[in-house]
Amino acid sequence: MKQLLSALGDIPEYRALTAAVDNGGCPVAFSGLSAVHRAHFAAGLHQELERPVVVVCADEGEAQRMEQDLAALSGEKVTTLSAREFTFHNAAVVSRQYEHRRLSVLRALAAGECPLLVCTVEAILQRTIPKTLLTQAAQVLRMGERHDLNEVADTLAAAGYTRCQQVEGVGQFA
Repeated sequence: MKQLLSALGDIPEYRALTAAVDNGGCPVAFSGLSAVHRAHFAAGLHQELERPVVVVCADEGEAQRMEQDLAALSGEKVTTLSAREFTFHNAAVVSRQYEHRRLSVLRALAAGECPLLVCTVEAILQRTIPKTLLTQAAQVLRMGERHDLNEVADTLAAAGYTRCQQVEGVGQFA
């Protein structure tokens, strides 16, 4: 893959793009490329400039393909930020998998742990809580530590977790 990425230096448009990014011209956009070539350019930018890269796609299907192409070309883990799904009926029977995945990605972004991010236009335009509130809301419990169970239960309930007799899925606690 390194040969593919090094071949980008022979393309004048790619050199202009890297120069623009290197000189602070962010964000940058490029068009007229097929999906795999956009992944190729993004992987090259990430490798050459050693900076995080965000690729914005039109829809979820394109984002999934871009994630796979970018991971194959870069050899690194690629994170995908999905759009939030809105529920307009009884939320007790709805899976919160997308919400948990989205919050996990937002936490990783806040911690600087996403060198390659793929998202949709819808996902990046959706409002979310500020970075400071997100990082303050995160709580890590480790084996061997002592915590007040009532405080932990209150914190989990305030964060949207459901108290139940037996945990059967994500977003529940017992």
